Amino acid sequence: MTTVWFLEGATAGGDALFIPLESLPFHIGRDNTCELRLISKDVSRIHARIEQHGNDRLTLSDLGSTNGSFVNRERLSPNVATPLSAGDILHFGKSEFRLKSKSAQFNQTVATTDLMNMTVMADLSAPLPEHFALQEQEFLEMLNQNLVTVAYQPIVDFEHRRLMAYEVLGRGKHPLLPQAPIRLLELARLLGKEVALSEAFRLAGARAAANISGPVRLFMNTHPSEMFTEALYESLTVIMVTAPNMDLVIEVHETAVAEVAKMKVMAQRLRSMGVKFAYDDFGAGQSRLNELAEVPPDFVKFDMSLIRNIDQASPTKQNMLSRLVHMVKDLGSVALAEGVETDGEAEMCQSMGFQLCQGYLTGRPKLV
Repeated sequence: MTTVWFLEGATAGGDALFIPLESLPFHIGRDNTCELRLISKDVSRIHARIEQHGNDRLTLSDLGSTNGSFVNRERLSPNVATPLSAGDILHFGKSEFRLKSKSAQFNQTVATTDLMNMTVMADLSAPLPEHFALQEQEFLEMLNQNLVTVAYQPIVDFEHRRLMAYEVLGRGKHPLLPQAPIRLLELARLLGKEVALSEAFRLAGARAAANISGPVRLFMNTHPSEMFTEALYESLTVIMVTAPNMDLVIEVHETAVAEVAKMKVMAQRLRSMGVKFAYDDFGAGQSRLNELAEVPPDFVKFDMSLIRNIDQASPTKQNMLSRLVHMVKDLGSVALAEGVETDGEAEMCQSMGFQLCQGYLTGRPKLV
């Protein structure tokens, strides 16, 4: 079956742009003889050339341009034919496109009009813009095929060091993607898939919990963009059905805490579902004490930046943290110290009144 190649781009207004490579070699540049004419001061007169080698192989050559041609953000050496693959991100100066391919029948939808010798006004809003993300196809495969897993990190009580709960920490398991959640979250941001990734991690955590005999309390993360949405409540309903043995605690990002009216509604909705909630990273940004008093959570997780080396901190800092812990407890919330790594930190936190502890001292995350 014949392969139809085309460049996918976007207009300055954000509309999709499809440019079929119907005539090869295919030239890109400012000159009106080019099959794709880019009106941009950073594009050379005849900037680059795409050629065919064999039935389904393309190459890209930079023709000595001033500002360069790039494949997957790597600059090409001049006049060297570089093999291309479907999904590659191409830059000509600052103009960005993605190379795509479809079977021959797709030609009817792409090339309904003559787009050859097309002129495009390039959007110069940023150098090497990231309208397209590398590894998008693999990321979507990861979501569609549930190629995610989770690690459980223990949360223990300070007094007896007994296991009280786990925090669910997502991991990727697509062979061509990083496992680390921070890398996956960055890719999700570029693709606008933060909520989908957050939901996938929670579902993986619930599926793991369903295999545990007996009840288990799990702390699960949310993404700021899904706060206060019906989609969040729907996703929580799904995971609670998946793991009926789960006592669920949803962690709320501190940026959402400022929305007091919405937080009150959310607290009621969660409690009607039998779901508890925690304020996460308390103290990392604004402490938001007024909002904390308006909508007291079940748990307050103190950020590790407050806990690190607290046993060696000044009396002033220790007294401040101790007062915060007692204020949280007076509201009826449970105070949890995050990032505890040493016996000294643990002893100091316990003396301040923290009830729960999470960190490498009491347990590292383990895949389940």
